[in-house]
Amino acid sequence: MSISNSSKVLAIGIDAAEPTLIRRLIEEKQMPVLESLLGEGKWLRVKSPAHIGSGSVWPTFITGEEPTVHGVYSEWLWQPARMKLERYHGRELVPFWKELAREGVSVGVLDVPFAIPVGLSEGFEIFEWWAHDMTDGHMRVEPREILSIVNQVRSHPLTENRFGNAVPDNHEELKKLSQACIEGVRLRGMLGQRLIEETKPRLCVIVFPECHHAGHQMWHTVVPGHDIYHGKPFTTRPPVEPALKDIYREVDQQIGRLINAAGSAASVFVFSLHGMRAALGSPGFLPALLCEHGFSALKGWRQQSWTERALALIAATKRNTPIGLRKLYYSSVSPIVAQRLAQPTMMPQYDWTNTRAFSLPTDQFGWIRINLTGREAEGSVSPNHYDDVCRELQDLLLSLKSEDGMAFVRTVNRTTSSVEQALVHKLPDLVVHWEDAIFRSPLTIKDSKIATQLIGIKTGQHASEGFCILNGSNDFAENAELSATDLHRLITGRLDAE
Repeated sequence: MSISNSSKVLAIGIDAAEPTLIRRLIEEKQMPVLESLLGEGKWLRVKSPAHIGSGSVWPTFITGEEPTVHGVYSEWLWQPARMKLERYHGRELVPFWKELAREGVSVGVLDVPFAIPVGLSEGFEIFEWWAHDMTDGHMRVEPREILSIVNQVRSHPLTENRFGNAVPDNHEELKKLSQACIEGVRLRGMLGQRLIEETKPRLCVIVFPECHHAGHQMWHTVVPGHDIYHGKPFTTRPPVEPALKDIYREVDQQIGRLINAAGSAASVFVFSLHGMRAALGSPGFLPALLCEHGFSALKGWRQQSWTERALALIAATKRNTPIGLRKLYYSSVSPIVAQRLAQPTMMPQYDWTNTRAFSLPTDQFGWIRINLTGREAEGSVSPNHYDDVCRELQDLLLSLKSEDGMAFVRTVNRTTSSVEQALVHKLPDLVVHWEDAIFRSPLTIKDSKIATQLIGIKTGQHASEGFCILNGSNDFAENAELSATDLHRLITGRLDAE
């Protein structure tokens, strides 16, 4: 494919922006730039693999491949050959703009989550100027000549302070978080404008992660009357100002700035790959549940090495640390340092010989991996029994109920249709979608003795549908659906392929 030199494309991601909130703000005349863009273009629903995990959506956009191919579903990935978790590093993903650059298209990329630099010689690529999802934990800029442009804009307010205490019941910290996100959006727009004007890329992909970051802690301010929040102390607090919608409104203004910099002839795409919905953290009882029902087995004290014993003690200490001290720790330690320290204790010490299935760390859905012989280095389940174990787990999970009979599990989805596929894929075998009843407090499981708990203090969790607004297209019917795997093809198609 050869690309002509006659067109420009500006693609702007609003990470985890909820489509229903975007539509409401447009209808209320609070996002005039997107309203104008929509008036001359189309609204498309974006179907993404967020039902597997939020970590899968950006790798799918970047590569145009399904998660079963690229294998990414989280910031922490299971390594079956080592029987350990590994932090995502991005080196195995090839973004679609790398091939465009080889064909002579100048490309600009700013803070696309889960991406890393590919070595562009013109245009720009900047990662982790500030990011909600971090890969390296520090900013990377290519080519080095554009560093002077970056340095002209002061650093993002969240770079030094991620407001670890900005939890739903801390009204003052939420206000500070919201203010920092609004200022960060403004600075990002200023940086993007200067980069576009100075480097003049043919294709520019810029992502705003601030709505994602604030949405997790502030979603209760969008739907304060949701049943999930009933009786929670934060529902009695005064409205947070500036509000989450004010962050969205600032993004709208900065999109206008970027469109002006790109020029009136540019094709414009504004999109999100997943949205937000009400929640209260995520369930943390799956490892204990699988042990209780004989799917998992932990090593006894005598079976553990001295290193494993030390890690078990550290993990127990972390579980029993008061919430206040945990907040202080996470607000004073950088996320990358916290992640490195957490890695050895994120999973229990399993007795793999007697473990048929185990839970993977997650911040939303339940993830279960079968300890499959021929795939896991210490596998215990033969391929002939794979389907049977999956069915046993599905039956168990779908039977989970509260003492008063409310179901806890909505669906249990298998990520492959056969054991042959499972033998070569990297995803969890089962993905558990919870009912809202899982957020009840106190939470008890009928006919179970395990202690239940919710992990994390979030009032917003990811919804599966995204959106895309594109200007000047008659190729789609209103409210047409677009797969995240095809979004980049639609974007690059505007570069006038000859």
